[in-house]
Amino acid sequence: NAVVAALELQATSRPEAPKQPDLAAWQFLVQARQASLRWRKPAIDEAVALLEAGLAVAGDEPRLHAALGRTHLHYREAGIDFSEAPIQAAETSAARVASLAPGLAAGHQLAGWIHYCKADIAGAVDALRQAHAQEPWDPDTLAMLANCYLISGRVPLARPLIDTLCRIDPLTPLTRCMPGWADLLEGRFEAAVGPYQDMFDADPHNPFARLFLVLVLAAAGQRDAAQALAADVPAGVTASPPGQVLRLFAHALAGDAMPKLPPALSEGLAATSDVMPRFVGQAYAIAGDVAQATHWIELAAERGFINYPFLSKHDPFLTALPEDPAWTALLERVKRRWEAFPA
Repeated sequence: NAVVAALELQATSRPEAPKQPDLAAWQFLVQARQASLRWRKPAIDEAVALLEAGLAVAGDEPRLHAALGRTHLHYREAGIDFSEAPIQAAETSAARVASLAPGLAAGHQLAGWIHYCKADIAGAVDALRQAHAQEPWDPDTLAMLANCYLISGRVPLARPLIDTLCRIDPLTPLTRCMPGWADLLEGRFEAAVGPYQDMFDADPHNPFARLFLVLVLAAAGQRDAAQALAADVPAGVTASPPGQVLRLFAHALAGDAMPKLPPALSEGLAATSDVMPRFVGQAYAIAGDVAQATHWIELAAERGFINYPFLSKHDPFLTALPEDPAWTALLERVKRRWEAFPA
């Protein structure tokens, strides 16, 4: 079974692995990881508190510092804090890890996440590959490295990483969607529905799980189901950035006039990772607004989404946009970056 396979892989793959943290520190690491991947402020706050408690108990454990840095970056990824503060906190943690354990796999992993947050995807891949070479069983390295390959249009490179991730970490909701993410980017939308439904069912209060499922349902032609899910947003999520993007999808799928995003939110979404600008661009593409779709997809490309095959021929909403010089020019720029990406 999956658990046995994961244990066998760990047993045979890490004879040179560095000394692991003690049991108490490991418990804090595991609990904090599960909390942070819920992508909601109370859960991320809980993860930070757990890691700080772990440091108080275990002392200067470098893996706890690395996990704390990654957790701060979740504030930015989840749209909770669009400022530079999460990146600065992560860099502080990275410096601490480097001073305590130079060359530690967890340090390379954190460096990769920082590069990703700064839209340096090539730098992220380089750091994450170093982490993966040392610890090929680490689920966070596998997931982030696979994601970097996927957004860069290198789906075949991501597939083996995703397969390993699903064997090692099958119960985490994020893991469940990863095969669907690869399928979606290759235009296999019906195949992608199941993994994203699994992610949503495992954590229905996760606003990103809802957002991901809305998109894939719409792409698979299940627009009524997508519209209903986008409109049925829990009260605590509606004012959040993912809640506002879900509102765009609800209007676009219903054929209603698109609401305006508040200026501060637009600026924040534009400055975060490739994820949120891409979703906003796709919502405007569903609504048939070429100018806004082009604007937001360009922002996503600037943040690292250069999967040219998906943008040019797989995405059913973007490929349905009318002929437009600005959109055509954007695709040409993305194509050049995709071809030049150091795979």
